[in-house]
Amino acid sequence: MTRGRAGRGRKFGGTKASAEGVVPGKRHYEEFGEAHPIDEKESRVKRLKVEDSRDGSSDYEDEDSDSVSSDEEGAAGDPLSTLLATFNTHTGKAVDSDEEVEDEEEDEEDDDDDEEDEDEEEEWGDVDDGVELSKDENDSGSDESDASDSDQSEDTRVKHLNNKDVGSGKQSGSSDSLENRAKSSYSSDEEDDSADTEGDLFSRHFERNLSESCAEQVKDKAKWTSAFQKWPTLGNIKVQVPKVEIQTSKPLLLAEESEETNPPTIGMIPQHPDLENYSLQNCCIRKNLQDNFAYASNCDMLGYEGCPAKLSNLQKELLCILSSYSDLYYPEASHEHWDEVNIIYTLHAVNHVLKTRKKIMNHNSKLKSRAQKKSETTSGLYRDQGYTRPKVLILLPFKYSAYKVVETIKALLFKGNEKNVLNYNRFKEDFGPSEEETESRNDKLSRPEDFIATFTGNINEDFKIGLKVTKSSLKLYADFYQSDIILASPLGLRYIMGSTTRTDIQSDFLTSVEVLILDKADIFMMQNWEHILVLMDAINKPPRDIHKISTDLTRVRLWSLEGHAPLYRQTLIFSSTPVDYHRALISKCTNFAGKLEVLNPSQGGSVEEVVVHTNLVINKILGVRDPDARFHHFTTELLPRLRSEHRSHTLIYIPDYCDYVRLLRHLKEDGGTSIASINEYMVSQNSKVAKARSLFFDGKRHFLLYTERFHFYRRYRIKGVRHVIFYDLPTYPHFFSEICNLMVEGNQNPRTKRQQQGSSTVTMIVQKSDLTRLVGILGQQRAADILSSEKVVHTCVLGR
Repeated sequence: MTRGRAGRGRKFGGTKASAEGVVPGKRHYEEFGEAHPIDEKESRVKRLKVEDSRDGSSDYEDEDSDSVSSDEEGAAGDPLSTLLATFNTHTGKAVDSDEEVEDEEEDEEDDDDDEEDEDEEEEWGDVDDGVELSKDENDSGSDESDASDSDQSEDTRVKHLNNKDVGSGKQSGSSDSLENRAKSSYSSDEEDDSADTEGDLFSRHFERNLSESCAEQVKDKAKWTSAFQKWPTLGNIKVQVPKVEIQTSKPLLLAEESEETNPPTIGMIPQHPDLENYSLQNCCIRKNLQDNFAYASNCDMLGYEGCPAKLSNLQKELLCILSSYSDLYYPEASHEHWDEVNIIYTLHAVNHVLKTRKKIMNHNSKLKSRAQKKSETTSGLYRDQGYTRPKVLILLPFKYSAYKVVETIKALLFKGNEKNVLNYNRFKEDFGPSEEETESRNDKLSRPEDFIATFTGNINEDFKIGLKVTKSSLKLYADFYQSDIILASPLGLRYIMGSTTRTDIQSDFLTSVEVLILDKADIFMMQNWEHILVLMDAINKPPRDIHKISTDLTRVRLWSLEGHAPLYRQTLIFSSTPVDYHRALISKCTNFAGKLEVLNPSQGGSVEEVVVHTNLVINKILGVRDPDARFHHFTTELLPRLRSEHRSHTLIYIPDYCDYVRLLRHLKEDGGTSIASINEYMVSQNSKVAKARSLFFDGKRHFLLYTERFHFYRRYRIKGVRHVIFYDLPTYPHFFSEICNLMVEGNQNPRTKRQQQGSSTVTMIVQKSDLTRLVGILGQQRAADILSSEKVVHTCVLGR
């Protein structure tokens, strides 16, 4: 069963759900973006209107329309290329209803920028992805990358694992070893871009076509092998690569002969870098980004805390993996490392966009030169883009997270110069931090450090924004089909995409995403993981209406036309704690470059942070992710025992809301149980929460049902707790110690102290499928011993 998490905006209150279990209605949908978990009606999600704009003025003119009508010599009679050239494409434009008309002052600035950038466009001509799009009133800036930036030489160190390890099979037609080929220096600006750049993994990954036979082998999970590596900083890494036998490839409309003789390198896993002599040049980072990285790493400029002045060992190893275009799951990105991770994946994303634009710009220049010679044909000569322009999608939980990413991009491109960022004032007002809200949220009560770091700034969960990178500017609030980078929350994208049951789902702007980044993915579990699953089903799918895609199809890469885009997409997942749903998601990714998972199980567990002297009882039940077995055990075994022992002041911790509703109904129907409840839908209903806490503290209610998501968003200190039952294990290991430590003597009610019998207890219900969470709580060795034991009940004593 997929855990249903409600996606919310900044506020939770105002729903019709109450402690009595009433089903929330329309207002619940407005707050959480979906129907109630127990509502049987089909969830209806809002969608943004999409218009087919054909009459608007274009960003730039298609200067080579006549010169690309026929194939190059040697491929003139190819039927597929001729067919693609006959498509009648139109301009498709997604209209973001959230965009507002800017003030007159910003409009005047944009108009001035438009005039300057139009001159640049006349000079550079048709650049970017070959997409001819209508211009909105906020659109300004040219559509070309910086031609003056030189590419630095590098020594990319990679390791190609053989068949005995996690090998990728044999490759015919290549006499040089992969290690020797990877040591080639990265080309400079004077180099002819049509030549294959051996040292740049960007070219080796995206500019070579994967044959159909190889693609089928990569999709077959049975052909994937795994091994483990030990890195100095990241620790234990599980490496998974496809084992593919590559035969001599057939010439399938290949733009260059080098692509025919040099198929993409499959399963080339990076070797950990030399931390002493490592620099940005080792990863083929663009020169202007190298020069500006020192500024971007300035914590004071970006408002970061804890980021190093130069590349840390963690950043070096992460960048080494990211630049290899392998998938990565890093579950140790805690709040102490957020800033380090943010700068690195933003650097990688911007570098990828600049390289793509530089390649397209150079090809446009060559096409223009060839077009002047009427004897030379250019159709299908250069394939350097996808169906649509967006290349990078970054999913973030809150607006403030997106704000920091944009600030980092601004620092990397222009050293923080706001004059080069269009619509920046509007963005800062919409996404920027609100000091008053932050102070009022955190100063009333002492909160843990991770809570303060998570809920700093604007915590609105419904947002989406397109970023367009031009030669001399960064345009914010760009149309998605004109954007290079899209920053969005899962809920924000779901509003655009709509329901998967509809035939008119709007997701064509996701067809050509090459880098997918999920930052703070653990928070998505507290919002709504279903939004992520819907997104993964829609990304990298062929466009639903090819006639609305205005890309020159003779420039679209062959592997994109053949439907192999998911095999080229790099997926990066950063989380502060290991989550099984994240591992399941990364396991379904089929990037032929392979995937890496950082696996460093906790040795001690959060149980060592418990300061209350109490007894821990672990009940092991049968089943794998079986909520029915868990419910049956609680109602038939634990509940009668609690009644017979007259235990009062018992807090029942429930991570899943569906389990909460089921258990609440059962206890309501049982007249012999006195209960109070606090759930996430009561977050802004302070009076109801205060009443439930007061009844429980005074002993007028023996049981308190307490959901995990309420604890995540509020971290209240519940007083009067004498016994704790973990109906399911917490998602965050440190939540276990936080809940147990509520039983300290200072939180007890002196008026009801005489009524309490015996010592305090902690009870857990576990299944074999709870291994990941149990390791975080008890540690690797203790968790393994309990799950492998034949005993069904285990007891121990906690406390220091």
